[in-house]
Amino acid sequence: MSDAPKPSELRVSPPGAPVSPADGLSIERLRTIVQDSHLSFLIGAGTPADFFEQLGPIEAVLTELGSETDEARLARASVQGFFFEKVLAPNVLLMAKDASAQPLIKSYARFVALLNRILLKRRSTILSKQANLFTTNVDMAFEVALELLEIDVNDGFAGKINPRLDLGEFSTLRFRQGTRFEYRSEIPVMNLFKIHGSAAWRQKTEDIYFDHRLELVQEIKVKFETAKTDLLPIASRDDIITADLLAAASGHAPTAAVGDFTDAYDQLSIVNPEKTKFASTVLNKTYYELLRRLANELEKENCALIAHGFSFRDEHLLDIVLRAAATNPTLQVIIFCHSRKAFGETKALFPEEKVKNGNVLLVQPREPDGEEEERLISLDVLVDDYLAPILTEPVPSADHIIELKLSESSGDEHA
Repeated sequence: MSDAPKPSELRVSPPGAPVSPADGLSIERLRTIVQDSHLSFLIGAGTPADFFEQLGPIEAVLTELGSETDEARLARASVQGFFFEKVLAPNVLLMAKDASAQPLIKSYARFVALLNRILLKRRSTILSKQANLFTTNVDMAFEVALELLEIDVNDGFAGKINPRLDLGEFSTLRFRQGTRFEYRSEIPVMNLFKIHGSAAWRQKTEDIYFDHRLELVQEIKVKFETAKTDLLPIASRDDIITADLLAAASGHAPTAAVGDFTDAYDQLSIVNPEKTKFASTVLNKTYYELLRRLANELEKENCALIAHGFSFRDEHLLDIVLRAAATNPTLQVIIFCHSRKAFGETKALFPEEKVKNGNVLLVQPREPDGEEEERLISLDVLVDDYLAPILTEPVPSADHIIELKLSESSGDEHA
């Protein structure tokens, strides 16, 4: 957040001028797409990467390890422990709005605040004031940011005391009616689709409920701390190599504490980062229903999908986007690549022969001038350099409101 430019420093291109010579996207073109399309976002692990660890090779290694031998079970439990410690446990700090999590909360809050304003100012009366937020992330960043700013969100849960996941709740329109003249105005709503589940999802019998205080995560954390000394040490995702883990586990078997941890871990309602993804039939059905929702949104006439922080290594999601781009010429896919390296990797997944309609656009950071460092497309850069200039009138900064609300709520016992 400290690196985000002030409004006076924003580099706003004149209408028709490309934002980057390499991507061909102009502010005017982006404004037209956002204003006149059914709008969806696809947010991946790269978006909150400054706070949560990215998966890296975890999916491939967990798939390779299996669980047929004591060594494999210990290595597998150790990788799960690393994933839990780096991706799931930090949500307790996030929910409590801990100082370490506040830069992430501010970034997400600035994004949803601007998106809410874009929907509110939409010139089209045909399109609803809704945006779909599809994310493979299991963290609580969106929920915390949306609640902080009191923005209406539909996350698929019905009920207040014991919210239960009911996917029929999505896409519900909301209106506000005046008490005197009974005028009606539509309220902007964010539909939040957690494709891979959530740290706050907890399965009970055949239903999934919302775990407000992350009680399951905290229960697992206790068991993880007990088992930690019995797990293989993994300092970073670069240490997650199948052969090395099996070699380190040679001659060792999981202890009772490790078994308690893995049993508790298996209760999480998340799509595990491996090829055999599912922990339960209920989660399996939910996952495929959410994929179907994404596919349906991309089949609508005049729709747009804006991706950020997403590598498209998930084969299911890549296939859905490629198929939709090929069959729906009115769909526009805009992929914001975090770095120029990521641009090259993503481009290889969208060869021209598979994008015959020319409706997939990859945006990469501007080429640095001289000694200038590459300006990576973080969430703040997406907001400041691309989305904020869409609005023709000056955009009031939400930063002071976010700071005030964070200071008021910091230390609240959310976890």
